[in-house]
Amino acid sequence: MRTIEENYALLDRLVNDERIYLDPSFPFERVCRLLGTSRRDMDALLRRELGLDGDALFKSLRAALPERLERKYGLKCFFQEL
Repeated sequence: MRTIEENYALLDRLVNDERIYLDPSFPFERVCRLLGTSRRDMDALLRRELGLDGDALFKSLRAALPERLERKYGLKCFFQEL
């Protein structure tokens, strides 16, 4: 069984390497279940470390995607009607 700190490190890899937050079939609550950790405990750790809970983290990462794609690839209208 992993510690909450180990699960936090794994969450970090899932978010940064795998970008799991982009898949709507993996909301934060489900990711916690997959990690085998309590959502309440992970939310508390995220609030301490990042100042927001898991749902807010996933939401802000999703919202930042269009800007990142515009910066990286110049896709100015990526999510807008063309």
